[in-house]
Amino acid sequence: MFFKQFLLMIGLALATMQTALAAPEPTQHCPTANIITKTFGSGALWKMCAEMRPAEGLVLSQVYYAAPNKTLRRILGEASLSQLEILTDTITTPSYVVTQQGLGKNSISLNSTDCPHGNLKHLASDTICRSTQEYGYQYKFDNQRQGSFFELVTSYNLPPHTYFLRWRFYENGIIEPALGISGQLTKAADKSLENFTAQAGWRLDFDLGATGSDDEVLQVTSTPSEDRLTKVVSIGSQTKEFGASEDPEIKRLWVIRDGNTPLEGISIPSYDLVPNNYNYSRINPLNEPWLKKDIYVSRYNACERYATDNRLSDCPANNNSLAKYVANAEIIGSADSVIWYRQTYHHLARSDDNGKLGTIWSSFQLVPRDWHSQNQF
Repeated sequence: MFFKQFLLMIGLALATMQTALAAPEPTQHCPTANIITKTFGSGALWKMCAEMRPAEGLVLSQVYYAAPNKTLRRILGEASLSQLEILTDTITTPSYVVTQQGLGKNSISLNSTDCPHGNLKHLASDTICRSTQEYGYQYKFDNQRQGSFFELVTSYNLPPHTYFLRWRFYENGIIEPALGISGQLTKAADKSLENFTAQAGWRLDFDLGATGSDDEVLQVTSTPSEDRLTKVVSIGSQTKEFGASEDPEIKRLWVIRDGNTPLEGISIPSYDLVPNNYNYSRINPLNEPWLKKDIYVSRYNACERYATDNRLSDCPANNNSLAKYVANAEIIGSADSVIWYRQTYHHLARSDDNGKLGTIWSSFQLVPRDWHSQNQF
């Protein structure tokens, strides 16, 4: 019953959407050497283009997925880690790893010890470890099915840290981006180990289906009652550029939909952005504009490439961060929208570290909704 009400509310929310606005379509061209495909035993298929850029490092584009016995359909026009800021207790000026140092400039050429359970993909040098792993039950009730995911991992050496970008593509259509951090902990003047905070800004240009110019964005909020025994779900269509915050007291997720035309005679296919680590969302020690919200949605603009410290030639100098991107509140309903998602990790140094930081991961998931008329597994 709740699911039917959920679909009805979404349908009503879309009733006021404006007609499609023109937007640039992403290129379909990808050098043969950069094409990555993975076919699972079930017949499920992922296909994408991988590029190592000097600033962002690994950038994925033209990401397609096909469930067993289904045709390939596009999910992402382009996806990347668009900014990474590292702060310690004694830093008073932001330092931006992506734009000031460059992940791709410091990518690590891998060997078999770096990729023990997979193989290496060639992009100028062996920089991408590819592997397929099982993750356990995809389904279990009266019968069961074990699931698998396809993983891409790249590494970047920027002392005192080593960074990792990891993308997992699940057999059932889920995408899981992640940032890993390892290396050394810095010391303060008194020789004590410093705490640090990592602020990651992900850029996700959704281009669902045949065109990227008809995206729809919904915000789903689940608010508990005062006695915590029930929850009220509200769904709001977002027609203009906006920023929004997570809140540990409630649950929010964002739905990115493929226009307003049902597929296979049912609801409109979409993807959910499901956040993690709600308790970290309010960390902003230097009161930076781009960290005031946890998610921003902007209309596609080629000059808006990095979450902050956005300095591109032939582009407006003052259009330099997420807060500026959405300030003019352009129309995003039935347009090409870009999702910017901020993740925070705060590490408190402990004696167990012994100056060495064991690898920590921060991830979130993009989960298909109504992608097919029934479960394909």
